[in-house]
Amino acid sequence: MKALRIGLSALLLLAAAVAASAAPPYDGTKPMQCAIQTSMICSDPSVCVRGTADTVGLPAVLNVDVGQRLISGAATGRTIKIAWVSREGGRLLIGGTELGGGWTMSVSEDSGAMSSAVIVRSGGFLVFGSCSSS
Repeated sequence: MKALRIGLSALLLLAAAVAASAAPPYDGTKPMQCAIQTSMICSDPSVCVRGTADTVGLPAVLNVDVGQRLISGAATGRTIKIAWVSREGGRLLIGGTELGGGWTMSVSEDSGAMSSAVIVRSGGFLVFGSCSSS
């Protein structure tokens, strides 16, 4: 009976360790590199244009560091501060404001699929891509 209790305790400890190590890989606990694959730019409600990161003036890869609350990647060294972070429905949600506009980014905690919306004075744009952990 004592061996059964020891075996059961060991099994429970192992299960707890597995559960702790099974955290989603894109939950913001580690820095990520998010590659932008497609952008959609809308400057008028009736016209949207498909493009790339360069089309909207972004670097092809964004370095997202939730712990430091910072997004970087521009060759100029420019950074953007992350104002808020949330996790909901299996997604890491981050956002902020800059130069009179607002932005939000959503990253699937399981796959790293990324989408982001940016609203500026003269319209806005969407970007789509994927993130990988550092």
